[in-house]
Amino acid sequence: VLSGWPAIAAHMKKVFDNHLSERLTDFGYENLQISVVGDCAWAVFDTWTVWENGERGESFDTRVLERHGDEWKIVYASFVLRHYKGPEGLALCLDRNGQILQASPASLDALKSHPFLTVSHGRIRAHRLDWDKALQKALEQAAQHHGFFETYRFAHSIGGTAQYPVVLGTTDEGGVAVVRFSIRDNFTYLWIDADQFLDRHMKFARAVFSLSEGQIKVARQIALGSSVRSTAEELGVSVNTARTHLTRLYEKTGVRSQAALVRLLLSVG
Repeated sequence: VLSGWPAIAAHMKKVFDNHLSERLTDFGYENLQISVVGDCAWAVFDTWTVWENGERGESFDTRVLERHGDEWKIVYASFVLRHYKGPEGLALCLDRNGQILQASPASLDALKSHPFLTVSHGRIRAHRLDWDKALQKALEQAAQHHGFFETYRFAHSIGGTAQYPVVLGTTDEGGVAVVRFSIRDNFTYLWIDADQFLDRHMKFARAVFSLSEGQIKVARQIALGSSVRSTAEELGVSVNTARTHLTRLYEKTGVRSQAALVRLLLSVG
């Protein structure tokens, strides 16, 4: 209606030619209802899809068709996502400016004791100015991937779903302040309970970099924002032992800082 068929056709050709859409492994529809009035028809139905990355979606679809001689041509197509099986946990739904659009009471309650984040006038902010600059920049960059095909293109470029770590900076104790973003349905989600993602990434990192049990434990604490000293206390080992594990982590991953280590380990898998 707004652009006309030539513009839409050119856009969809670009989507297919550049593989901007995630590939489907299974698809089905049911509850088809069709209404015909003269040379126009309306079709509504439920669909389910399974994507290549294992995610499953359910939607309510609408098609409007026109009769041209002996053929029916689709002149309008839309869908409303009614169910999305993605990661579960505590998250804040944000717009491009960090304004909180939706959040469960549990998420808001967990935010009160968050070590890096706070809320000011309905916007998500970081406790420190340098962290907040990094956070606002990350929100601006995430907004560039809002949109159905933009999100899938971004997910494809990072080799998985549109979920990734954002390093805000270092803590006074020498740890790393890190949060996790995901992008879906034209919004940015900030996950409060980062622990739920760690085990999966640590499992991949251990296999990819051949990490020992001690090294993976230290890596996990560093990814949670702990300093080397705090990590040693948490694991019940000496500071020297924790530092030795950290040195081995640097050697095996090829990075030279805790911030770079966190970015790498949380991007694996």
